[in-house]
Amino acid sequence: MLDKRKISRNSETDRHIQLANDFIVLAEKELSAFIRAVQKLFGAEQARKSALHWIEELELMDWPSGDSIPDWRQATVVASARLALWGPAIPIGAGKDLAPQEGDSC
Repeated sequence: MLDKRKISRNSETDRHIQLANDFIVLAEKELSAFIRAVQKLFGAEQARKSALHWIEELELMDWPSGDSIPDWRQATVVASARLALWGPAIPIGAGKDLAPQEGDSC
């Protein structure tokens, strides 16, 4: 009987670890796409600052319970708003630079 509880606990722990790993992969993809876009428009220094804003927002987010996936876009939207309010002006014609290029996944 004790062995069944231990096995059950281990499989539950493994499930939580796998879920956390999946969350990290999705968060990395979202952050990476955001940083690439900011870097294209504003350069590496602003991309670094915006990445820090994104991470700050991630830390402040309300996390869903259970197996629900956090809304990573919330961090992107808030970091984008901070960039729009306090970052450099958007260069003229910048929209064309954001067009997806071959191999881009965003």
